[in-house]
Amino acid sequence: MLSMSDTDLTQFLPLFADTGVPVAFLVPTPTGYEKSIMDATAPVRELLLNTGIHNYEAQLQGPAHKRIVPTYFVGAHGCTETAASLYRPVTKKGDPRIWFSNLKRYCRPCNLLAIIAIGGELYVFNLSDPLLVHSLTHRGLAYEILQEAAHQERTAADELLRKLRAIHAQGFLPSVTPGDPGVGDTLEHALGIRRNNSKAPDYHGIELKTSRLTRDGRARQITRSTLFTKVPDEGLTYREIVQTYGKWQTPRGEEAERLQLYETLRCSRPNAYDLMLHMDANGDRLDILHQNGGRRSFVSAWQMKNLRAALLTKHRETFWVKAVAETRSGIEYFRYDRVLHTKNPNVSLLAPLIESDKITVDLAAHFDSRGKWRDHGMLFKMLPGDLPLLLGEPKEYIL
Repeated sequence: MLSMSDTDLTQFLPLFADTGVPVAFLVPTPTGYEKSIMDATAPVRELLLNTGIHNYEAQLQGPAHKRIVPTYFVGAHGCTETAASLYRPVTKKGDPRIWFSNLKRYCRPCNLLAIIAIGGELYVFNLSDPLLVHSLTHRGLAYEILQEAAHQERTAADELLRKLRAIHAQGFLPSVTPGDPGVGDTLEHALGIRRNNSKAPDYHGIELKTSRLTRDGRARQITRSTLFTKVPDEGLTYREIVQTYGKWQTPRGEEAERLQLYETLRCSRPNAYDLMLHMDANGDRLDILHQNGGRRSFVSAWQMKNLRAALLTKHRETFWVKAVAETRSGIEYFRYDRVLHTKNPNVSLLAPLIESDKITVDLAAHFDSRGKWRDHGMLFKMLPGDLPLLLGEPKEYIL
């Protein structure tokens, strides 16, 4: 859709990058413009989800379930109030749709539209309008609105930091979940965040990643941090990979064998299952290959554009929270002491970091002895010390 734009998108990217404001771009096609229909593309859906405005995945099909969101068309000298209709039609598998009331008075087909969110409302910028572009680039009204959105972004981080300092002041908190998940679950419980399986960030667009600094006075072994999870876009499915290349093994402390594949994939060499990664630069694709002697065969692949999108969705802004842990009467307690704050990852570095083994992929899945399937996702991981290569130097806060 963006390829149909009558305006070069790249000239505006530095402006939005500098402010740090999440943005999604839309281009009304001639057909969609006439029918008053536009696809809610993946970036639009992510913007709405990450800002807490709307979740298309939870929306039922049909006009009765349409969601109306207050919206403003931004002009060079003022804003026009309108509304966005968010819906999934009964036809065509309920593909997500978006339409703005009176859009035909604001733009023409193939104009480039930028959408941002402020306080649960949407603001639309017609970047094909020279007067509006002048207002953006010469610090007029449009620029002031963008700065207000940037202020809202900073407000969320400041609010979260205040809450974390209050939690730190409570001292050691008993774990709400046994085992490794406890350190994250306990913090989310203290923040009032319900546990869920959403891929969206945890707190008003900010992702929370929690780990132990120490355990019972001993420094915890440094382990890789999970950036995001993503199953392949093509080739064998996760289940099929385990069925084809997994091994029957007995986990430590158990008696029954299971068909499993718990192993790390990297570009430099095959693992114990003869699986490895390969970056296809020409195709902008990351492959999983199986090596049998000197022969390599294709298994599965991710489109790099989807991996870049997953990284931006999950880690556009992240608080890496560090905790001191101790055990009392068999119960683990946590005190949250330190935060590393990162923003705006450099997605152009994702491919070279994978090629150099700085980012690896963990497969963690099995079929138990009864054939029941369980997986922990395909985990893209990185050592904490290497995170600045992708996320930039973090701001550190001692709570």
